[in-house]
Amino acid sequence: MKQKRNSFMVLFCGIFLVVGAIFSAVGITMALADSGFRERAEEITAEITGISSYRASDGDRRHNVYVTYQYDGRVYEDIELNFYRSGMYEGQEIPLLCDPENPGHVKSPGGMLLLEIVFLLIGILFMGIALVFIAVSRNKARRRKKILSSGKRLSAIVEQIAVNTSYVMNGRNPYQIYCYYRDEYKDVIYRFKSEDLWINPNVVLQPGDTIDVYVDGEDYSRYHVDAESILDKKVKDYT
Repeated sequence: MKQKRNSFMVLFCGIFLVVGAIFSAVGITMALADSGFRERAEEITAEITGISSYRASDGDRRHNVYVTYQYDGRVYEDIELNFYRSGMYEGQEIPLLCDPENPGHVKSPGGMLLLEIVFLLIGILFMGIALVFIAVSRNKARRRKKILSSGKRLSAIVEQIAVNTSYVMNGRNPYQIYCYYRDEYKDVIYRFKSEDLWINPNVVLQPGDTIDVYVDGEDYSRYHVDAESILDKKVKDYT
């Protein structure tokens, strides 16, 4: 059961880290390429000579913009731009950056800054989610270890075994054990819930059975329902 939980964490974090790294790398690569282009580029004035529109497969209307300009004594006609802005019209003069090494290559003075920022932000977001998840999981594991080693053991009564329908992995829902402990001295009932369990506890536990719950002696809200020690001993799940 612990192996399944760890496998999921590794898979989840690995996917998010890889996706984040890819987006970040693309954003950085684009930024470096754009920076190199801008350093050597020269500003020119071009005239829009044609705008064609079409409907893409997703239903959105797209536009192709063509310009004509002169550079170093030569005229470059009907060069397609890689961008379109609302309000563009034929005959309009617009500033562009021209690559002296390849005059047929022109870009907007604004470059691809917005797209670069979007890629970087998406990359940072994905990696940030993975790192936060790792940090939370490690902190949770440390607290669990501390509770199990130095916490107060209570003999709780299983109240209910339920399916956690709010969480799905590989088409399966985990189980949760709800239990309670009655403090006869204080005349107080404490209710607890286990972590997500990927083995069905019903095969070894039923409502009314006892289960160990380890708690912080000074704060019972810090606890761990020790379902693993029962399930790992009595159930060998290789599915």
